[in-house]
Amino acid sequence: MLTNLEDIEIKELSEVYDSENKDTFITLFLNIDRFNDKFFEKRKKTCKSVLKGTRESLDNFNRTIEMIEEHLNKMVREKDQKGLILFASHKNNFFRAYELGIPLEDQMVVDTSPYIRPLVRLIDEYEAFGLVLLDSHRAKIYVVSSGKIEVEKDRGSDIMNKHKKGGWSQARFQRLREGAIDHFLKGVIEDVEKIFREKEIKRVIIAGSGNAKKAFVGMLPAYIKSNVVDVIDIEFDEAEGRLISRAEELVFEDEKKRSEENALRLKEEILKDGLGVYGLKETMDAVKNGQMDTLLVSEDLKVRGWICEKCQSVGPGSVEFCPNCESRTSEVDVIEEIIEFAERKETGIEFVGDNQMLGELGGIGGLLRYK
Repeated sequence: MLTNLEDIEIKELSEVYDSENKDTFITLFLNIDRFNDKFFEKRKKTCKSVLKGTRESLDNFNRTIEMIEEHLNKMVREKDQKGLILFASHKNNFFRAYELGIPLEDQMVVDTSPYIRPLVRLIDEYEAFGLVLLDSHRAKIYVVSSGKIEVEKDRGSDIMNKHKKGGWSQARFQRLREGAIDHFLKGVIEDVEKIFREKEIKRVIIAGSGNAKKAFVGMLPAYIKSNVVDVIDIEFDEAEGRLISRAEELVFEDEKKRSEENALRLKEEILKDGLGVYGLKETMDAVKNGQMDTLLVSEDLKVRGWICEKCQSVGPGSVEFCPNCESRTSEVDVIEEIIEFAERKETGIEFVGDNQMLGELGGIGGLLRYK
């Protein structure tokens, strides 16, 4: 069964690590839609070569690979499956597998903990959204999540069409028809409120032809109307695939716009010495202290550093022993560790594209809950 990204317990993943600072976890992202067996074999061979000098680590790697290969051999590909994510460690008796309806970039990482950065980015990019397609007497309510398209409600109503007589009879008929349409749209709104509340939908697209969609938007409660990304003019019976593709484009554009707006907010907060922070150390401290509301990270930013899994100290550069507790450290991407801390504190995370201002601030910063 395909997994929705929002159903993955990413906070749990962020809290898992090897207490002995050993590289015992394998994280695997695979594009099942175009499976590249050579990639997997090449990465296995490369990692084995690197781990040859440490018998314990190599043994765990081989046993963990066996767990992964056993799963791959038994896995029955779902009809719409395009991606697979695996987190595994034989030593730590840990295994999680997620089959997704979206394509992934092939990647395999061996680390002291599950490598969650690509997953966090996917969740940021593929946030579930709602789509309402309607005219004056028909409506379909969709939820699009992690590449899956589900029709949550298909509603229809017999609405009176044209009336040939004129005068009072025509006027009365028109009032009745308008009343019937109004009643129908109110019923659709009740369905929308129920479904979108249960699914925690924060972005909505409205689509349809004629005046019904405009009237529908005008009748929406304020909290749903504020989440409407756009209104698409399209015939009810047009190709569903084209409509979904257009809706996905609009949601991606809106996500990019919101990220840029948050980057602008960060600039304003910094200028007025308000609730803004930037730079590696300052940002990490704010995240670990629970002060951070929204973490902003340049998409391709990586910083080589170290971590002590015993006391959870992290820093840039190369340090063999932790300056705080003198335990042996491991090499890490400091940005990955900040993201893990953010997930543990349930901090919002946004990846920002090519933004000059954020780049000049070190590529990382955020909006604080408090100072």
